[in-house]
Amino acid sequence: RLLRGLKIVRTIKSVRAFRTLVHQILFTVKSMMWAMFLLLIIIYLFAVSFTQAVNTHRLDEGWASFELAEHADSRFHKYWSSLPRSMFTLFMSIT
Repeated sequence: RLLRGLKIVRTIKSVRAFRTLVHQILFTVKSMMWAMFLLLIIIYLFAVSFTQAVNTHRLDEGWASFELAEHADSRFHKYWSSLPRSMFTLFMSIT
């Protein structure tokens, strides 16, 4: 069984097209990881900005009516209350 497995491995190594395909897939995965890292950085920067803006708005703004303030505050809290929530909200918006 071991010899049969070695023969299969040797056969696969000799197939140049297969090696090229595997090499290109690995190269593509590397590029995809860099693209995902860049997307994560962009989401992080916007999430920091939005979280800061929403929390500043909640502290500074006076609401005209209590019902409006309660409804708006619950939506702000649901989507923008913390950095992880903001990042998740932005991720949901692009997918």
